[in-house]
Order: sequence, then structure tokens, then C-alpha cells
Amino acid sequence: MAFNSVTALQGLVNQSLGKADTPTVQQGISVGGLVLQGVLAASMSKLAEHVDIAAFDAALTKTLEGATDLERVIAAGPVTQAPAQ
Repeated sequence: MAFNSVTALQGLVNQSLGKADTPTVQQGISVGGLVLQGVLAASMSKLAEHVDIAAFDAALTKTLEGATDLERVIAAGPVTQAPAQ
């Protein structure tokens, strides 16, 4: 089973490391995603006893996408407004 949360985590890391984005960093991110995918798949039987895996993945995906949005807003800095006339 593919997890959307892994893709969301890779997106957050890609955005956060965007300034240092080299082929080596990209390869590290890809390997990290594969490792995370493997860990989640191995944990599937234990998690499935306690939670709905699809719902868990969806919630984690929303959390990571929210963190990505937050990081983007922080990186953009303050908004300058034109003076009122």
C-alpha cells in the first residue's frame, strides 16, 4: 500500500531544503521516503489492530501538508502594505 503521507513528508523536506537542493539531497530524500514507506508497511499489522490505516494516513497527510504551507508562509516573510490615503 502506498502512503500519501510519505509523499507529503517528502514535499515538506523538499521545500525546506530547497535552497540546498542538489542531486545528493534529492537522492537522500528519495531514500528516506523509501525507508519510511518500508517502516509503515512493516508496522501495518500492529497499526491495523488499533486504527483505520487509511484514515490515519489521510490525517497525517493533512498535518504534513499544513506544515508545508506554514513553512512557505514563514519563508515568505512579512507582507508590506501600501500606506492608507
